[in-house]
Amino acid sequence: MQSIHRGNELTGRRQTCQENPFNTDSETQLTGFKRDQKENHLKPINVDLCRSENREAHHTSEYEVPNLIVRRGQCFLINVEFSREFIADQDSISLKFVTGSRPAQSRGSVVPVSPVDHLVDGQWGFKMSGLKGSLMTLTVSTGSDAIIGRYEMFIDTAHSGQMGQERWRHKHMDDIFLLFNPWHKGDAVYLAQELERSEYVLNETGRLWLGALEKHFVRPWYFGQFDYISLIAAISILDQSEIADRARSNPVTVTRAVCRALNHTERDCGILYASWSGRYEDATAPYAWAGSPSILEEYVRTRKGVKYGQCWTLAAVATTILRTLGIPARCVTCYRAVHDSDYSGPINTHWSVDMRPKTDMDDAIWNYHVWAEAWFTRSDLPQGYDGWQATDPTPMECSEGVMTCGPAPVTAILRGDLHIGFETKYMFAELHGGRVHWQVDTEGNMEAFIGGRPVGGAISTKKVGAIAREDVTSAYRYPEGSSEQKEVVERASRLCGWKYPDLTVTAKEDIEFKLEGGPDKNGDIRITLRMRNTVGEGRIADVYMGALSVFYTGVTADELKRVTSNVLLDPKAENNCMLELKCADYIDKKDCDSHVTAYVMAKIRETGQRFATVQSYCLDRPQLEIKTEGRAVKGQSFNVVVKLTNTLSVPLTEGIISVDGPGMVRADGIKLRKASVSPGEEIRETVTLTARRPGVKELVAVFHCRQICNVGAAAEIDVVKD
Repeated sequence: MQSIHRGNELTGRRQTCQENPFNTDSETQLTGFKRDQKENHLKPINVDLCRSENREAHHTSEYEVPNLIVRRGQCFLINVEFSREFIADQDSISLKFVTGSRPAQSRGSVVPVSPVDHLVDGQWGFKMSGLKGSLMTLTVSTGSDAIIGRYEMFIDTAHSGQMGQERWRHKHMDDIFLLFNPWHKGDAVYLAQELERSEYVLNETGRLWLGALEKHFVRPWYFGQFDYISLIAAISILDQSEIADRARSNPVTVTRAVCRALNHTERDCGILYASWSGRYEDATAPYAWAGSPSILEEYVRTRKGVKYGQCWTLAAVATTILRTLGIPARCVTCYRAVHDSDYSGPINTHWSVDMRPKTDMDDAIWNYHVWAEAWFTRSDLPQGYDGWQATDPTPMECSEGVMTCGPAPVTAILRGDLHIGFETKYMFAELHGGRVHWQVDTEGNMEAFIGGRPVGGAISTKKVGAIAREDVTSAYRYPEGSSEQKEVVERASRLCGWKYPDLTVTAKEDIEFKLEGGPDKNGDIRITLRMRNTVGEGRIADVYMGALSVFYTGVTADELKRVTSNVLLDPKAENNCMLELKCADYIDKKDCDSHVTAYVMAKIRETGQRFATVQSYCLDRPQLEIKTEGRAVKGQSFNVVVKLTNTLSVPLTEGIISVDGPGMVRADGIKLRKASVSPGEEIRETVTLTARRPGVKELVAVFHCRQICNVGAAAEIDVVKD
């Protein structure tokens, strides 16, 4: 794989920008530097960037781009062989590092570096650390607040002799990449714990939590921040972002630019089309991707938005790009997240007078919503807001005319400091509020009659160093009902103008309601509404129970089944109403990425007491396993076996498997040899891969079919050198 030279494949600035003035034809114009042709010049004839040694010291050995990749604020070595021996009292050496499309020292994108006796940690400079004949070793230090990106390096030499000063400039052919440095205390992205750096910067695979609050599941994801395409895409995104060169030194502006770059809209040609339509025949479905590199590869190749992605895909790709650039990042899932576009506080659900859900009027509560977090200090804010910053690349609402959200300090979200950071108000609204049920009469008049469960629960991310879930809810919100939580919501309500409606209370509420049940492992669903009469008088309950196909965003599709009944409740007795749904009766009536949601309402005739609730259910996934066969050798093909067991009570049809992993030639879109996998059947598929890099790697396999999706598995493999 060849090193990268500066060229059009990575440029993305507008064509109206002037060309880079720091090139061969205009060096004299920019710097006043003139090349003299005399033979006694001190000319570099060979420059060794010590790539292997430097990359190892800078934790960049795994990057597949072969160029020198270093982290800012940290020293690196260069060996320079000159055309003759260095004469200390007659020769001088200086360096220049150049970045950006319009480099200038005034913009910070041309950095002149002079020799010093002692290097200062986190500041630009170099010293001669070795000299043997015509071979010189330079130790170069970069600024801990330097612009990150792709640099050109120039070595300037001067000789003072009888004929005056003679100067020479050498331009190194290969670009040098400078990244953020979580290992350096002077860098804004510094992360103190090595285990956390290993997880949030170096780990190439991870886990995404999906499903529903009551039954969530996990699927593996290949971030692939060291893949060749990931660094190319990350630098390309910065080039296209139109943020000033100096702003690339700031993780706040870089993170915001990455977030904006994820969304493909009519205005912004971003990386991913976001779609929840359930119709993906013209491209790749959101759930079919196994990792980020395949998405980035298609984007860089076509320069068009890739179809399709959803919130967790967008968050995962954002995490990849941030880790590629050296910013610690992770994916975070919030269950029962609110899409409350008017920040009104209550989440409204509406019912007709005949107790049918009016879902077209409802606020959306997402079964789950995934965003990314990035770690850095906030020098742009008052003290106390450093650490994890939430950034949500999913296009839900415009901010400043573009689809972007964050970075918002997680601490500000917790405290309800809605004026701090970017879109903190929106992130706060996703996590706070409660459902309010309204009954709507034929003339459109509404009556609020019952409150529901709070939103924003079980906020989850992958635990450091383990395949396990870590609950980070306490970092985002205080415990429900606590004095701190009430105080925060009251303050936010004043700032946002939130107002909760007064609920209509009936004279008597003597019936206790409880909804139980859910899906079995085979996909059959059984839901029971238990009603207990607590008084010595009989009651009659009018009950509606409906099962609807609902996207995980809370948008309803079709009604799958309904039950209406009049239930007699004897004095001091209990009675039930049940809704049963066989897997075969509904699985082909919904999209594979939608859930089943129960809408339940009951009204007591004698007292007018009403009960209403909305509950989403997530099916258990079929079992997927991946195992290696034999020995894996770098550069050679090897086989893995993917085993699928159908645990549902219906056949699985149109099944597709994809396998990916660090340094692998991926296998995408492999159709199962069997067109239909029967209930209880176990099948095996052999997939051939090739490894580009040695070491212990984690393979990721994903499966989807007509009936269900987001089925994943992972396994470690040790790739050895031949």
